[in-house]
Amino acid sequence: MMNPFDVFVLARTKLRSHRTRTGITVAIAGLLFGLIVAVIVVTQGVFTSVDKYSGIGLNDRTLLGVSYFNQTSSFEEYNHLDDPDFVREVEEAYKTDIANKKVVAKKYSVPYDPTISDPSPIGIDPITKSKVITNDGVSSSLVQTIAQKKRDELEKKFSISDYIKPYSSATLRYMQLVQPGDGALSYMKNGQENQSVSGNRFNESMAGVGSGATLTILDGSVSKPFISSDSFDPSKGEVPVIIPVATAEKLLGLSPLSKNVSPQERRERLQFVRARVSDITASFCYRNQTSRFLLGQAVAQQDELKRVGGTKDYVKPSLFYAAPSNEDCSGVVVQSDTRSPEEKKAAANQVLFEKEIGTWLGEPVQHKVTVRGVGVSGDYDTASSNLSIGSFVGGLLNSTLGYGTWSVPKDLFDQLPAASKPDEIFSKDQTGGPFAIRYAVGGYLVEFGDKAEARALLERTGAYTGSFGDVSAYQFGSGTLFVDEARSWVEKGLFWLLVIVGSIAVIILAGIIGRTVADSRRESAVFRAIGATRTDIAHIYGVYALLLSIRVVVFSMVLGIAIGLGADLILSDSATLGAQLAYAAVDTNIRFHLFSIASWYLLVIVGVIILAGLIASVVPIILGARRNPITDMREEG
Repeated sequence: MMNPFDVFVLARTKLRSHRTRTGITVAIAGLLFGLIVAVIVVTQGVFTSVDKYSGIGLNDRTLLGVSYFNQTSSFEEYNHLDDPDFVREVEEAYKTDIANKKVVAKKYSVPYDPTISDPSPIGIDPITKSKVITNDGVSSSLVQTIAQKKRDELEKKFSISDYIKPYSSATLRYMQLVQPGDGALSYMKNGQENQSVSGNRFNESMAGVGSGATLTILDGSVSKPFISSDSFDPSKGEVPVIIPVATAEKLLGLSPLSKNVSPQERRERLQFVRARVSDITASFCYRNQTSRFLLGQAVAQQDELKRVGGTKDYVKPSLFYAAPSNEDCSGVVVQSDTRSPEEKKAAANQVLFEKEIGTWLGEPVQHKVTVRGVGVSGDYDTASSNLSIGSFVGGLLNSTLGYGTWSVPKDLFDQLPAASKPDEIFSKDQTGGPFAIRYAVGGYLVEFGDKAEARALLERTGAYTGSFGDVSAYQFGSGTLFVDEARSWVEKGLFWLLVIVGSIAVIILAGIIGRTVADSRRESAVFRAIGATRTDIAHIYGVYALLLSIRVVVFSMVLGIAIGLGADLILSDSATLGAQLAYAAVDTNIRFHLFSIASWYLLVIVGVIILAGLIASVVPIILGARRNPITDMREEG
């Protein structure tokens, strides 16, 4: 039997004697595996960096937002405009309501004409000649009240506690959208209330639509990672808020950075915003419906006075209001009252009439709410290209409290004096306005200790298929479930990539090794003639295949690691910035790297390459060992 050292020397000599063939083989196979190595070290670097950040934001927590939207059992009045039973019920209720109002109007000597104040919602269909509810009548308070009663009767009572009971790891966290049921809470842009009117009615911005910010009270443990200021003083009565970083920049009076600034400059901007967030204050103005109506009247009267006050046709109203300063959110005051005692008595009786029939809106209520920044939450990387690595990393991490909302930490909010958090604005019993009454909507925040249960709830609500029912759910605060799924996708992708590339490598190596064995028949015959056995010959070519595979391993590892290091060197700054913008409230010195060799897949790569080389050598070695050395000597001679 041949000495193992001699076997190694002979195998190594074959490699050196076929330099071109060996180089081409190593280059082709090494390039294929090198690209896989590059993918592995980069993806491992990404996931390692994600894990590094997860302990500081919300990516180590599994939170789902759950909403209830009653639709499967809801009564839709627009589908029952010609329903005889519904029409009959509305007609009877209308007759009773009008009769009652006439009695009350007579009681207080209030003029009341139902054809003007309460026109009948019932009409006659021109084609069927039957009674129907008219298009104008369907929006009347009477029809809406009856329809709401039917919805309440049909509504399935929803309990979030019962809904999450099957999930043992689920815990309900506090979340409340600040949405007053009566009136509106409007953002005072630049500290000024929008008092513009149109036809004595507030425009949409005054009603709270498009006001630029909404407030959400959040569980303190959820909002804590985003708090960067420890100077909050509850005695000042200012509501603590966590502000999206892009909004915080604007409120600090900072000009937007250009798209061409360096990551370092943007990082310094983020650090500045985090350090100065406690300097940010902003105001909201709350007015109930009565206060809004009076303000609309006051503004309209003042506008009319400025426009035609000096003309002979202008008649100043006997009850004239003064609009408050748009910086105060204060109540409307009477500037002059020239009404006669009879007119004042009639106005007082009108109020008594409205109170008794249930249409009185109540006394005017208004509050100015001042908020102060205590932290910043993540935001989209709007200054970078949507295809940039920074945007990709920001989307992957996505540790935020929601875009367009200012989050109020509940533990800090609870420390405020009662006068700074009036029930008209912050009570959780608020209905949320007419829309919430019309559609039974509820929003809840649920945390899971078991990610499998979170996925089960998402699947139950149709989040994966898009077929939502009464209950819908979405990931809140982070993409932790997506990150886990991404890991799984990457692992599956790498597995099949290794299978494909490994198969290609086997074919390439089998061809090269087979060619080498065929070209060395005379040498093999000489070795056999001087006493080498078939096993010795097999050992030589087996070691040759092993050495060739090791060269492929070295080349692929060097190539893949070089590509990974290069990608990290070029993209790390942008990736770090994207991560910091996504989290906003973390240590800005933490780096996001796209390189790591701490992956067991690298060992798998080594094993696959060596295994591919050995498999590729089996058939050529067996065929070569079975050949007759005398025949090979004669043919080669």
